[in-house]
Amino acid sequence: MTARLRMRPFAVVAVVLAAAFVATYLFFVRTYVGQIVDERAFNGAADQHALIQRLSAVVLRNVAWIAIGGGVILTLLIGGLNRRPKHIVAALVAGAAALGMAELSKYVFLSRAQTGATDVFNNSFPSGHATVAAAAAFAVFLVSTPRWRPLAAVLGGGFAMLTGVLAVISQWHRPSDVVAAFMLVGVCGSLAGVALIAWRVPTAPEQAGPLRAMWWIAGVSALVSLAAFILIYVSVQDHGSHLQVAYAGGSTAIVAVGSGFAAAGNRLFRRLA
Repeated sequence: MTARLRMRPFAVVAVVLAAAFVATYLFFVRTYVGQIVDERAFNGAADQHALIQRLSAVVLRNVAWIAIGGGVILTLLIGGLNRRPKHIVAALVAGAAALGMAELSKYVFLSRAQTGATDVFNNSFPSGHATVAAAAAFAVFLVSTPRWRPLAAVLGGGFAMLTGVLAVISQWHRPSDVVAAFMLVGVCGSLAGVALIAWRVPTAPEQAGPLRAMWWIAGVSALVSLAAFILIYVSVQDHGSHLQVAYAGGSTAIVAVGSGFAAAGNRLFRRLA
């Protein structure tokens, strides 16, 4: 009975994030208003300085190899040094599952509706690059000991958020693609927590800090993003307006979700040894 009670928070988080993933897809990919909001942020990113875009593209072309190679090596190294074989398996399976689901969702199961908001009909939801970055960050976080997980959450979350924002700047993805990728990794990560509890991983003393700074960043970013969303929503018929506002709103949405997930994940896994 105790194991089932401990599993419940992880299972609830997985269900909530899965529902949020579906809702994000239905609004931002299947509706006219959602596509307008996303597209203005996408177009606003195109106005960034050419040098920034070139540097962003260079980073993104290598981020998958960095995340996969570096993530796997760090996961095996940290997990091996800490003698955590179960955590290594759960971390690698969760990362592989998230990436597989992202690719299948984007190319097989999901499609972009032709609403008239844009003439671009190829589906880019969710972002594979953001999924890889977030999955690598989660894997390293999971195999770390409870004492070091707050640091892993901050560094890994920062890496994932940077990758997501750069994907928008480089015109590779829209903000909703990145946010959905984080949600997908969150689902798989929560299920990894369920698996570890079922595998009877011991309980640890509660050492993880609350990461208050990350919560503050998430809250402020969410407010900025919400204000930008409201402005775009009320001016939805004014085509091509407020592109920079939309870009700022999309970027802060990525930061809000990324930092919020880092802080929430740190709290969710605080008692898992």
